[in-house]
Amino acid sequence: MIRIVTTAAMTLLLMSIMAEAASPRIGRPVDAIRLPNLTGKVIDTSQTRGKTVVVYFWNNLCGCTEQLIALNRFVSNQKGRPFVFISVNEGQSKAIVEGVIRDNKLPYEALLDSDLAVGKKDFGIRVLPTIFVIDKSGILREKLIGMVDTKRLESIIQRYL
Repeated sequence: MIRIVTTAAMTLLLMSIMAEAASPRIGRPVDAIRLPNLTGKVIDTSQTRGKTVVVYFWNNLCGCTEQLIALNRFVSNQKGRPFVFISVNEGQSKAIVEGVIRDNKLPYEALLDSDLAVGKKDFGIRVLPTIFVIDKSGILREKLIGMVDTKRLESIIQRYL
């Protein structure tokens, strides 16, 4: 019995380490995200080279929606600059995401990670929101976990524009 518990604990530890190993690291290139948007078109972030990219992993149960709304003006003011803001919804239905985007008139590209294959498996997301700031060369510069003051977040993003 002790051997089974020990084996199970070791398996969980190894799985955790493997998930963490897959998580992007500051100063390293970030793998492309390929997920469908609300129209079903697969968006490939490898097409964003030369632009600062913010990837905002969220769902509407974490308080993330309020921050997405608060960031609207900042993101809108970046038009014409080499900047892309992508929201990746974690684990919710298309209908829920469409409702949030529509009801709040959010201009963001919303990608659907319904089965958490990208967020949890590829990016090691454990807490929402998790925000990645990727520079124009595709290098991860910031990884922000949990709620961050919106003005502070805007200031962080501004450094890489």
